Amino acid sequence: MIGVPGYGPGVPIPDRTTAPIDIDANGAIPERSPLLPELHESQATGRIAEIYDDIRRFSGVPYVSSLQRYLATLPGVLEWAWATLRPAMASGVIPETGWRLAADLRLPAAQVVPPATLLRWGVDAAALAAIRNIAANFVRVSPVNLVTGACLGRLLTETPPSGGGFPPTGWIPPAMLPPMPGNVDPAALPTEQCAVLMRFATEVDGVPFIPALYRQLAHWPAVLAWLGDELAPRFGAPETEAARAALQQAARAAAPGIVGRLPAPPPVSAPDAAAAQRVHAAIARYAETSPEMTMFGQLILDALPADA
Repeated sequence: MIGVPGYGPGVPIPDRTTAPIDIDANGAIPERSPLLPELHESQATGRIAEIYDDIRRFSGVPYVSSLQRYLATLPGVLEWAWATLRPAMASGVIPETGWRLAADLRLPAAQVVPPATLLRWGVDAAALAAIRNIAANFVRVSPVNLVTGACLGRLLTETPPSGGGFPPTGWIPPAMLPPMPGNVDPAALPTEQCAVLMRFATEVDGVPFIPALYRQLAHWPAVLAWLGDELAPRFGAPETEAARAALQQAARAAAPGIVGRLPAPPPVSAPDAAAAQRVHAAIARYAETSPEMTMFGQLILDALPADA
């Protein structure tokens, strides 16, 4: 566990990595140690922009996850991944598989937050709706990312698929959830708030990574601090580990059947060995955080009132 001075009595960051995260004495990420690189949606053009549009539509969320935004920084990787996996996304097979596997995923409930407490935190009706929408976005998209990652892992280690494809079913993605406020930049936060956000930090391929659920909620510091206190004992709790492992195993078990049905992809170059290693590292971390985003997002929805 990595201690973070500046937050309460030095509450530790949940250490889900094998090496320390590079943070300074105030719990901030130094400029020399940037966050995981990504191609922001506003920067996407051409084919990448088209892929981003597909990802949003088939996932039913108004944004592209950091997994795909990271893959877009690796030359040709997102194009290869999407050319291969798109039939399983467009048919609804990957999304519906993820949602089915995660449907009953729950942790012991947090204590319900009374409306009066929300008001003390500065959370009015509009803010509450925004916070609940953030949680709902991650409950929806995280299982999709988990199954996507499991399928990508097999594609990186097997011969290109040559299956019969997915027969038309008329699948329609769910209605898009409302947009979220955007990820908070840790470097732009006051020291104390940055230290709270860093409680949720982990790593991808040796680079600091803060899952977007927490960066979105950082718009409401008191809510993020509450969540940190709720989750601190849960990250490594046996019931969390068991639920995470069960969902990971279910996704891995589903992947061969999906990949085996994929048709032969168009002629797009697969990642080289160096890029494949980076993709594997990202998939491995998402296999840890995606179940957490699902479970913790649902915990937020269950703990907060439906309206203020």
